[in-house]
Amino acid sequence: MKLRLRIFPILGMYMLLTSATYIVRPDTSIVNKQNITITDHNNSNVLKAHKLNFFQRLMVKFLIKKNELLNGTRADKLASTSLGLGIGACASILLGLFVPFIILAAIPTGIAAMITGGSAVRNKTSMVGKARTGKGLGLGALITFAILLIVAAIIISSADFI
Repeated sequence: MKLRLRIFPILGMYMLLTSATYIVRPDTSIVNKQNITITDHNNSNVLKAHKLNFFQRLMVKFLIKKNELLNGTRADKLASTSLGLGIGACASILLGLFVPFIILAAIPTGIAAMITGGSAVRNKTSMVGKARTGKGLGLGALITFAILLIVAAIIISSADFI
């Protein structure tokens, strides 16, 4: 059953590609502005476009709908990933206050949270709240890391170690 269902999109794409356009040898009788001339080294070919028939239009709509569903699923996964990375960035900030060098993990996780959240919003996810929250947590973690770095530099420079 699955084999039969997979053959229809392949057959549709084959029909779309073979019957939508065809190559015509240039004649002196073909003088149409819609023809696209493709020149090779020695000879010239004309590519002439035709309208799609009913079945071809149906197959194109089916493939576009399937592609939109796949993009929506991927965007939802990106939104969930963004939220997880944002929470991880904030957790690494909090853990970094007690365990040395873990705070440095906030930089890549915060940047990744912002990138994946932005990509999810651009791809029109249905989980916009998760994507924006992940972006916000990633940005907040980066800003907190920068503030902690400035505070640590001030404390170290004002300390009297000598």
